Formats: sequence, C-alpha cells, structure tokens
Amino acid sequence: MPNALPPDCTNTPPPAIGAPGSGAFPVALRAPSNAPDPIKQTAAIRSPDQGHAVPCRRWTPDLCGNRPPLTGCAEPFCIANLHDVYDSFTDVTILSREEGNIELAQAPVAHQVAVYNLELNVLRLQYDYAARPLYECSCAKLLDQLARQQLVEEFEEVNKQYRYRVHYALKGRFYAEYVVAKVHFACECGAKHVATYYTRFVVDDDQPPLKIDDYILADVSGAQLSDTLDGIRSKDDAMDLLAKLVMRWNLIADQVLVASPFIGHQYLSPEDQMGIWEWLLSMLDSRIAIFVTRATTWKAYRRSMQVAGLPVDVLEQFGLENKVVSAGQSKQDFHAKFYAGLSDSWCEVYSGSANLVRGPSMENTSFRSMTREAFDRRYVAKMAFKTPLPQPEFKAAKRSLVIYQSETAG
Repeated sequence: MPNALPPDCTNTPPPAIGAPGSGAFPVALRAPSNAPDPIKQTAAIRSPDQGHAVPCRRWTPDLCGNRPPLTGCAEPFCIANLHDVYDSFTDVTILSREEGNIELAQAPVAHQVAVYNLELNVLRLQYDYAARPLYECSCAKLLDQLARQQLVEEFEEVNKQYRYRVHYALKGRFYAEYVVAKVHFACECGAKHVATYYTRFVVDDDQPPLKIDDYILADVSGAQLSDTLDGIRSKDDAMDLLAKLVMRWNLIADQVLVASPFIGHQYLSPEDQMGIWEWLLSMLDSRIAIFVTRATTWKAYRRSMQVAGLPVDVLEQFGLENKVVSAGQSKQDFHAKFYAGLSDSWCEVYSGSANLVRGPSMENTSFRSMTREAFDRRYVAKMAFKTPLPQPEFKAAKRSLVIYQSETAG
C-alpha cells in the first residue's frame, strides 16, 4: 500500500456478487484512454473452475478524487482462464500464472470483468473568475480578481511550501487532503482582507508544478456573502454562484446538502439533462455530500445514463456508479430549493426560486448564516426526511492544513 492514504481509502473489496460467502467480487479494469466506448465489454468468467488461476493486480482510482497511481488503492485478484487479450491492458499486471483449482486460490476471484474508461466520482473543481464574483468589499468593490492577483504575486513561495510538504509526506511525516494558503491584500478603499485558497495535496515527487488556477478560492475575510447573494439574478448567475459556494463548503464545511426537487426541466433532451448532472456531480465529494431530490428525478437520471450508453445497473455491479447518486435520498412532497454547508455549530444556506438549470430568465436568491440548531429547526424538521441526515465522517478539521500565510497584511 502507498503511504498517506486518507482514512477511508482502504483495500476493502467491492460488494460481492454471486452466492453469499462465495468470495466472489466484481473487478473493474481501466481501459486505455482511446477505447471507443466507456464500457467496452462485460465478460462473464466462470469460477470456480479447473484451469489457470492468474493472480493479477488492479489499480482502482480511490474515491478521494482520482489520485495518480502512486496513491491509488491496489489489490491482487485472480481470473480463471485469462485470455491473452487482457495481457495488453497497462493497468493490469500479471503477477504469476498457476494451474489448479480456482477454489484454492489465495486471492479473491473475479467472476466478472468490466473494461471501461470513465470516472464518475472525480472532483473537477475550477473557480471561474469570469463568472459572477462571490466576494464583495463593504465599499461594493468586487474582490475575487484582487485576491487572485495577490496569489499570483506570492505564488512562487506558495509552491515552494507545497513542495516542502510533498518531501515530508514521502517520508511519512505529513498528510492532508487539502493544503491551504492564506494571502493578505487590501481593497482600493483601504480595507484589509485575507483570501483563503486550497488545492488537493498529491503525494507525488514527479508531479508538474501547480498552476494558479489549481488553487480554489474558499473565502475572503470581511466580505458579507449576503451582499452578493440576496436579490434577483439570471439562472446562469445563480448556478455560477452555487458552484462557488459548493467549492467554499468543500473546504470549510463538514457536509454539503443539496435539496432540489428537479434537475433541469422536462423539455431538455437526455444529452442536455446529462450535462447538468455532470456539472453538478463533478463538484460534489461523495464523502461529504447529501443529495435530496424527488424519486422521479432519480429515475430521469437513470434514463439519461441509459441513453448515454451507461446503464446504472451495470455500473452498480462493478462499483462504478456515482456515489453521490447511490447514497442520495428521495422525497416526493417538496418544492423548496436550498443548498447548505453544514457544521456542528453553524450553517450557511443558499436558496431561491430556480431549479438546477441554466438560462437567462431571472430568479430570486438569498443567503443566510445561522446556527446548526436553527437550521435543523427551520429546514431539517420541516422537510421531515424519512431517515435522519447522516453524521459527518470526514469533518473539515481533518481535511486540510495551512501551509502558507503572508508575512504581513497587504
């Protein structure tokens, strides 16, 4: 096993298929990137069986953001009667070839193999500075670009600190899911601010230097978010601001709650519907996200996936389905649309009239900060969920460490 994996990235096999207690489990093999179809083939492999038991090793992208192979979870498994065609897959290493009863194999036995080249659980975070800014000074000056300019000025030192932590991590002396840089700057009005940036920490001594936009803006001190978020705006702006809030909560909140009865609308094509799902799911971390929508919306997702050639039932057999979706909750009798960053003591809530869809039409949005007790009373209790919200298992305090802070305020 590689060093410094997050606590929930283990070598636990995927759920078993076949007879209980048989020891069988599905194995997903990554296909080359130029494979013509996301799921190239599904091959049933008979087992137990007399013949060749071939212990192999698979690399599975962990659920913590599709790290490079250095930190991917790898585990030996056996395939009976392996065909030569499989030997060419670069993600499968043949450890040995043996003859005998497959039932006596030391490693778990794969009963089915899916060859694929898709990832449905990868976070793709990118802060869009060209979209509606999230942070404003009390003088109404927009701060997103000013914060980025300050990061640019200090970026060489920020990257230096990042490289130091990689060296420490390779020695087993440091690990964090995200590393944080805090840069000080001043508005034109003289007000001083601190911008908080974060990026995923990858333990790889050969990774290329990080770029400015690899760092995500999560906060600017002194900015009142309600100044930006309360009011009337287009659906496009409402969705851009939601994306920036989710990226904020990805760092500072224990959990992210998305509650929306509809994704898109009934007149969208399956392809356009799928585009909205991909946009939304690409910024939700399955370890901290709670997704609530109507049962009909979940069914629409499955239909869109079917049209895209990605039947969810097949993906589920191999553990390839989106984990946010598979853990999602259904509630039929609600029309409210609200999104929240949750912690034990505080919550931030963004709500409005817009469904999760883009467009030019105007919508109302609002933002509130409140205690967790107030959120549970005003939102959770009123929604009357069938099951309680899950307890956070990967709290914000465990996900990040500050590696850089400006020496003096700007």
